[in-house]
Amino acid sequence: MSRESLRSGSWTPQSLRSSWCRSWTNDELVELDQALATFRRASPALDLTSMTERNFPLPSIGPELVRLRDRLVDGDGLAAYEGFPVERYEVDELRALWWGVSQAVGLPVSQSWRGDVIGDVRDLGTGIAGRAGRGYTSNSELNFHADACDVSGLFFLKTAREGGETRLASSVTTHDVISERAPELLTELYRPLPWSWQGNEKPGDRAWYEMPVFGRVGDQVSCAYVRTNILLAHENAGAPRLSETQREAVQLVADVAAEEGMWLERRFGPGAMLWVHNHTVLHLRTAFVDWDDPARKRHLLRSWVCPPNGRELPVSFGAFFADVSAGAVRGGYHSRADGPVFLTT
Repeated sequence: MSRESLRSGSWTPQSLRSSWCRSWTNDELVELDQALATFRRASPALDLTSMTERNFPLPSIGPELVRLRDRLVDGDGLAAYEGFPVERYEVDELRALWWGVSQAVGLPVSQSWRGDVIGDVRDLGTGIAGRAGRGYTSNSELNFHADACDVSGLFFLKTAREGGETRLASSVTTHDVISERAPELLTELYRPLPWSWQGNEKPGDRAWYEMPVFGRVGDQVSCAYVRTNILLAHENAGAPRLSETQREAVQLVADVAAEEGMWLERRFGPGAMLWVHNHTVLHLRTAFVDWDDPARKRHLLRSWVCPPNGRELPVSFGAFFADVSAGAVRGGYHSRADGPVFLTT
């Protein structure tokens, strides 16, 4: 299987176009500010359930975000915008701005059983290994992984005192390296593996499901990968034990993605907005040491969205994503809340 045959999402840091990351223009910053002002007039309390394209208008940025969707799904799979002046706004205003931008990218979906359509990424001391462990509420290093949705977005409000850098790698390129180096292990990664729901299963359902790490539709490879959710599925969810070969294969994905020359690292500052296509891009966050002052502690807003141009997924991904057809509404977890939750604690 040649590397050239797997076009969409295949890159290395050397081949990635520099245009994947750019700064907001002054005109775009003015438009975002005006959109917020328009929404405040429509909803003085900034009730996010009432936000629409009409009361949060993005006449110029909207088409740019449509192009963003195309780059994510059909291109390199990542994009970032830097330089938004977060210091000029209150947190509730930033939350409204992020919700407006997220809705322009796609349909936000729930990030846990709690119904959180905006996730607050900050250290709550939860750890990552237990049955309910979630990496985004810890300060631990998060190995390369893909979130449980089509597209993830992060809005950096405050950064840590030390650490917390972002690393990005192509899961398609990772797939190709494994294909060349250990084809027998790649075969295992195309077979169903047990995954823990990490407490996010629907009430009454079993605590684990089966899905491979890699799958294909034509010549396009898609990836689903959270190493701990697979390796700990027996301990956390009572799933069958992995064989040693399966464990080796699952670990190899993280190991290959972490090799020199496979990933790029960036320390995003306050005001950056990062978007990744989870079916072709793996991301990692390094461990961090936070500030003692609560007002300065690391804080990001996260969205999981389903873009209208979503790719067709392999049939083997249906255990989690249900509808694998192109443009389907999918991803995220079943919410047990009565409505969308915009603030997580």
